[in-house]
Amino acid sequence: MIAAGTLLLLLLNERSYPLRFVDALFTATSAVCVTGLVVVDTGKDLTPASQAVVLLLIQLGGIGVMTATTALSLLMRERIGLRQRLFLAGGFGMETPSGVIRFLRRILLLTVTVEAIGAVFLYAGFIRAGFSPSRALYNALFHSVSAFCNAGFSLFSDSLAGFSQSFLIPGTVMVLILLGGLGFIVLSELTRGLGRRTEKLSMYSRLVLLTTTGLVLFGAFALTLCEWNHSLAAMSGGWKIWNGFFASITPRTAGFDTVAPSTFTSAGIFITIMLMIVGASPGSTGGGFKTTTLAVLLVSTWNNLRKSPEINLWNRRLSVRILQRTVTVVVLYIGTIGLGLTALALLEPLPFRSLLFETVSAMGTVGLSLGITMELSDAGKIVLILLMFWGRVGIVTFLYGLLKPVAKGKVSYPDAEIPIG
Repeated sequence: MIAAGTLLLLLLNERSYPLRFVDALFTATSAVCVTGLVVVDTGKDLTPASQAVVLLLIQLGGIGVMTATTALSLLMRERIGLRQRLFLAGGFGMETPSGVIRFLRRILLLTVTVEAIGAVFLYAGFIRAGFSPSRALYNALFHSVSAFCNAGFSLFSDSLAGFSQSFLIPGTVMVLILLGGLGFIVLSELTRGLGRRTEKLSMYSRLVLLTTTGLVLFGAFALTLCEWNHSLAAMSGGWKIWNGFFASITPRTAGFDTVAPSTFTSAGIFITIMLMIVGASPGSTGGGFKTTTLAVLLVSTWNNLRKSPEINLWNRRLSVRILQRTVTVVVLYIGTIGLGLTALALLEPLPFRSLLFETVSAMGTVGLSLGITMELSDAGKIVLILLMFWGRVGIVTFLYGLLKPVAKGKVSYPDAEIPIG
């Protein structure tokens, strides 16, 4: 998909604004990996045909490669084999392949429905902002898909800064970002339970909703407090809180902004980096090391402080395998950020905090920037391309594909005690 997108961008933009190969590759990777980092202005430098290619790549990347290819097979009335069903089930977080095709159809219907409703509200917002009907419709469709897929691509050079003191456009984008970041399993449970009072959410969905709510509220409070007399100083109190909520939601791998992160204080930048690292939820259109990873770490820490022999949550025991996977994800994720940051620091003569922000944004497939993306050298862009790819594919999944699994041994070794902390 990235290779095809690169080729199309090179061909379709050749006459109006010829793209360099590395810039076309960067743009295609950013679109497929639903990141939103840009080295060319999407609204000004790309032709309408190239913008359509970017939008298609965002949509395919947002719903997932396996989902997109299986959907194409369904449209062509091809038989979906067991191997492909197993891949899909694993990608969706399902324990068995039973019902996976039915779930896939539900995902596609949910995606189209949510994006269409979002486009209607955005259309009304752009019409109210003074755009012509045709331009308002085009902007609405593009930004609805980009927001739900947590891509962060915008047709405006300043993202959504021109709408920082309006409700309809930023409000719709926030809702789309949250819905896309919850994950298809949670969305499916929420919509299936509409109108059914007896329908109970699974433990997984409750954990995602609780963690997401906590992160949004914490981020909004912290960022509004930090930026009250700084980047938000020119606004009235109500608009400060409103933009504080937007600034809290968009680091969850969305990449839009109503207030440029480059104007944030050091504290605001640090909080944004923390939110970008966590990101969205499993099986969603977003990146990061995921909300459930953070939740399991917090639950494990709390149980350990209470000297509990097991990791318990809501009268359920979490297996050691879940904790091992959680630790693996965090170590590899933070380690990859460290390697990427080291590479950028060696290649680019730019401020450290800008390089750190850019690295985390690429790895988390966020798309926020302190304004240095277009200043990077070709080598620096390649580093970000790799980080975006690993961030979307999943560094654990990537290494699973390379490393040979260890065969289960017949010997069980005695425990060893090692002091920790």
